[in-house]
Amino acid sequence: FSWDPTPSNRGPSFSLSHTVGATASGGMDALLESAVMEDASPSRGQEFAAELAYGFPAHRNRLTLTPAVALALSSTSRNYGLLWSLAPYAEQSPQTPSWEVALEGERQEQHSPASAVDHSLKLTFSSLF
Repeated sequence: FSWDPTPSNRGPSFSLSHTVGATASGGMDALLESAVMEDASPSRGQEFAAELAYGFPAHRNRLTLTPAVALALSSTSRNYGLLWSLAPYAEQSPQTPSWEVALEGERQEQHSPASAVDHSLKLTFSSLF
């Protein structure tokens, strides 16, 4: 499920997803095998994910600054994330190449008490040309 009420990158957006299936290995051929779905059980291979974001005007209404929070829950782990991205305002420059700079922090907790909590910080730059 995804909700994005405006056609630009401004304003609220929300997404929910639920995946079922065992992790496939072996590339595209492995995804098409029936064994992937047969291996899925209610306690294994399921994940629920949600993301909430809101785009604000920035730099004289030319850019959009979007903070977001994310949550992913599975039977083996929990992931929490904070994301900040900066991109051109989609309605003002539809002909120019699109780009985005994003900073993402994530915390991953495993359900087993012996495993350590993982933290990550990622800076990405993407451009379409």
